Amino acid sequence: MLIAARHSKEATTISRITEIDKSRLQVFMAFQQDPLGLLVNVLHDGDMVYLGNGRKRPAFIVNSPEFVHEILVSKDAFFVKGRSSSVLSRTIGDGLLTSEHERHQKQRQYMQPVFYKERIQSYAQIVLSEAEAFANRLIAGQTISISDTMMQLTLTVIARSMFATDLEERKSELAAAVNDTIERSARTLFSPFIMPLGMPTPGNMVHRRAIRTLESMVYEVINDAKIHPEPYQLSLLGLLMDTRDTNGEGIPTKEIRDQMMTMLLAGHETTANLLTWIWYALGENPEVEAKFHKELENVELTEGSAMETYRRLTYTNQIIQEALRLYPPAWTILREVEREVTMLGETFKPQSSFLISPYSIHRNGNTFEDPLSFRPERFAEGAGVWPRFAYFPFGGGSRSCIGSNFAMMEATLILAAVGKRFRFRRTDSRPVQPEPLVSLRIKGGLTMKPFKQ
Repeated sequence: MLIAARHSKEATTISRITEIDKSRLQVFMAFQQDPLGLLVNVLHDGDMVYLGNGRKRPAFIVNSPEFVHEILVSKDAFFVKGRSSSVLSRTIGDGLLTSEHERHQKQRQYMQPVFYKERIQSYAQIVLSEAEAFANRLIAGQTISISDTMMQLTLTVIARSMFATDLEERKSELAAAVNDTIERSARTLFSPFIMPLGMPTPGNMVHRRAIRTLESMVYEVINDAKIHPEPYQLSLLGLLMDTRDTNGEGIPTKEIRDQMMTMLLAGHETTANLLTWIWYALGENPEVEAKFHKELENVELTEGSAMETYRRLTYTNQIIQEALRLYPPAWTILREVEREVTMLGETFKPQSSFLISPYSIHRNGNTFEDPLSFRPERFAEGAGVWPRFAYFPFGGGSRSCIGSNFAMMEATLILAAVGKRFRFRRTDSRPVQPEPLVSLRIKGGLTMKPFKQ
């Protein structure tokens, strides 16, 4: 269903906001059927598009980088995450991804040291060893689900680096539980109302069972860290266990659980989806793939050299940035006005909600030439300049992704270690469709065959 937009009544004097020429219900149905199509369809209809006639809770799609900057940076204190936090907190609790204002700032402050440069250097060795172990298990010509295997690989990486825990024996079970929580959360996030998780519906039962599976691992690791703290000292879990407030009080176990659940979901599922999109894009773009493998010919992956290797992989980094442009895992960012706010001459009342989509904004032809083509060279040094927040795969402002540097390092080293030995080809010709859940993945997954490089 295509949605047309027209200038709102307000737009007779201020042209930055337009109004969709459909009822709120029609807009909602269009979004349910094809959210990405709706967002791309209204991209050029105005800096901000007003969705219907909701008086109590007016809603807007944000297309302009200037308005994105206002919401995420300049006027950030006037906004909360709203519905997205309410939905995700059912699974991950009150962790970094869902907490607000002062609590969020406090949590970000005590978690930040985990992502310092020196810590990331130590994590790089873990990423490289796990990626090489994965490559060792691959059999040339044998079909695999690249989406499932990337999910399991990144889960193993996050468990070893953030929790100092080996999940090899449980990775399939835990990856499936993560997938169930993601699917159930996405259904709730974009449904007309939030059904209490305690209601015994089939979907809620699947969701609760998945949460129990993840929690059993989390609490098992927490309890072990309390008894044997030494192996965990360099991990996120060790940092959380050692953190004290001004009164000398430690972080409550429930809050540690919430941060670990946050990292389990946000810390690996997004990277797994990104890597799946990249393997797909490489297979579809032979010239890009050839340049990728050419760069890897001159790189030695040896113990102790992971970060040095990471810094040398310039073209691989450009491939990742281009994949983040076309297929951003965080395809949408939701915000809700908490206190009346004025932005660029427009005033918005409390409970006004805003949908910001990196997916659609990254596809603006006025910013990126031939925007639907996969061109990593866009990100070569000096190749182009675009407005701030015309490209923002990791969000921005006080809630920008705390693990962005870790994610870039992880994706780069996995691509290098696996790509140095294999290339991948699809096993069927069905059209690949994006599926916008909590993060953007390939609908139905992706099967490929590895071939020796």
